[in-house]
Amino acid sequence: MLFRHFFTRTHKIILSLAIFFVAVALLIQLDNPDTLNAKPDRNLAAVSQPTSLQSLQSPQSPQSPQSPQSPQSPQSPQSPPASEPETQSYLIKKGDTLSDIFESKGIPASVLHQVLEADVEYLSLETLQPGKRVTFKYDRHRALEALVLRIDAARTITFAIQDDGAFVARKEESETHWYSAITRGAIKGSFYASAVKSGLSDAEVAEVANLLKSKIDFRRDLRSGDTFTVITGREMTHDSPTGRQRIEAVSLLRGLKAYNAFLFDDGNYYNETGESVLLAFLRWPTEKRFRISSSFSSDRLNPITGRRSPHNGVDFATPVGTPIVSTGDGVVSRVGNHRFAGRYIDINHSGTFETRYLHLSKVLVKQGQRIKRGQKIALTGNSGRSTGPHLHFEFHVNGQPVDPLTADIPTAAKVPDVKLASFKAQVSKQLASMQSQISLDVILATGSPQPTRTTKENEGLHDIN
Repeated sequence: MLFRHFFTRTHKIILSLAIFFVAVALLIQLDNPDTLNAKPDRNLAAVSQPTSLQSLQSPQSPQSPQSPQSPQSPQSPQSPPASEPETQSYLIKKGDTLSDIFESKGIPASVLHQVLEADVEYLSLETLQPGKRVTFKYDRHRALEALVLRIDAARTITFAIQDDGAFVARKEESETHWYSAITRGAIKGSFYASAVKSGLSDAEVAEVANLLKSKIDFRRDLRSGDTFTVITGREMTHDSPTGRQRIEAVSLLRGLKAYNAFLFDDGNYYNETGESVLLAFLRWPTEKRFRISSSFSSDRLNPITGRRSPHNGVDFATPVGTPIVSTGDGVVSRVGNHRFAGRYIDINHSGTFETRYLHLSKVLVKQGQRIKRGQKIALTGNSGRSTGPHLHFEFHVNGQPVDPLTADIPTAAKVPDVKLASFKAQVSKQLASMQSQISLDVILATGSPQPTRTTKENEGLHDIN
């Protein structure tokens, strides 16, 4: 009764109205849930959120609607995040191809083609030799920026990318010297067997035979007991061999008659009087002369790429099918078909000289075949990358390309008169070394009658084979 006395009709009306307004307010909030959890302005949120270094470096505005979706954005999953530059080394194995190596490294074929294009003046990547090492250098985004091929202990070729995206080749060489050794032997059976037994390699035996073949028939003229002495050279860096070798002098004594050959500083071989023991080189690799369409140059403007690069040979404007002749006696060291150089032939001439013939239509010789000066070896063509039919001809001296039309190469049959005194002084020293007799006491002390191989630096220490 007391509650009803204080809770009058007026109180009931006020309470009902309060409940009504509260219910209306609740219904409005349920229809608009954002009003229950209002979010701050996006621009204010962008300021309050932490910003990465990469987003600060982006040239686009944070408010740009394209920025989060742009393929150039460092945040895009299509572009891996930058890392430290990396270098990887790979040891070439038997059966490896350059395309397989690039594929295993995840390097696109288009990059491989660019590297091969830069190698057209060297062809150093055309034949991969097992045991050689190639190094890949990547930038911060793991794109190839340089490829380094180790040719030997003294030589490397680096293919480096330029600002325009193309690769250029750069050959580097360390200082070397030649280490000479003397090998002596006597004929017992064939010359080949006797020479190999003395310590000469197959290649050295073949070279000795090639030097003296015009003077003596090695199968019919030699007799048991005839003797030979050979000075061989090994190219060295400070403490490592490069793998290059040469015959520096040879003397074969048949009875009382000596047959000699000496390597002179022009790269040719002469007898003791200065007369050439090999036929001199031809200047031109064709039977008749053709127009020179591009000369030898260390900085030629390439007519196809528009970039400056070395042109290590001479181009002759020859019709397709023109016969090509070897400019000297030698052995075919390589036959190949390059993406840019086309079909080509390399011929080695007595170790010192090498000739190269590119863009051929047909090859008429095989690798390992011995070639005569003037022998037809191929037909000209337009293979590889070319602006038209022509022959690209190169002449290398000790691994370095020279202008085949102007270089001082042996084209004469004897030592020039102005150099004859220097040549004879050299021959006198070499003959003295080769004719010095080995002490009989030394041979007896070894207990071996085998031929000997000694160094010119100290002939008192003999390596009895």
